[in-house]
Amino acid sequence: MAYDIVSLVPGFCESFVAGLPFEEGGIAFSDYIERPRMDYSIDSLLRLDQYLQLLHTRRREIEWQDQTNTVLAAGCYLGEVIRRNSELTFRWVNYYDHFPKYPQMMAVFPEGLGTCAVLVAEGHVTMPINKIGRFIEEGPENSTHFYALGEMKPRRRS
Repeated sequence: MAYDIVSLVPGFCESFVAGLPFEEGGIAFSDYIERPRMDYSIDSLLRLDQYLQLLHTRRREIEWQDQTNTVLAAGCYLGEVIRRNSELTFRWVNYYDHFPKYPQMMAVFPEGLGTCAVLVAEGHVTMPINKIGRFIEEGPENSTHFYALGEMKPRRRS
């Protein structure tokens, strides 16, 4: 079943930045989000990384629904930071509006929470929601700050 996550991106961002409630559950350890510093700047991702480090160390304490909400809200925030600050013209695209055009990619990136919506620019696709899930599970080697800096610049083709 295809979901229109793209239409929910602004709401997910507002939930993360302003603490707006979810229909079900909440954002994990939301008191630790430095909301005044979540201004869609690249530097705000340093604070996001600190918050995600806390989640990584306490990941076994997070309820399933809260983790899902957190991954979506923080992932949309990360994507918006990339989209707003990039040299590329990114747009949000739902999984089923992008991946069926590239069947070989569907085998590598199956539909799931991390791929439900992606950012697409000419010749480029990136998965900020997936990056949040990976940070929570794997740790700081998945820095959102480092990731965003790499994703925002055009890549030179050989």
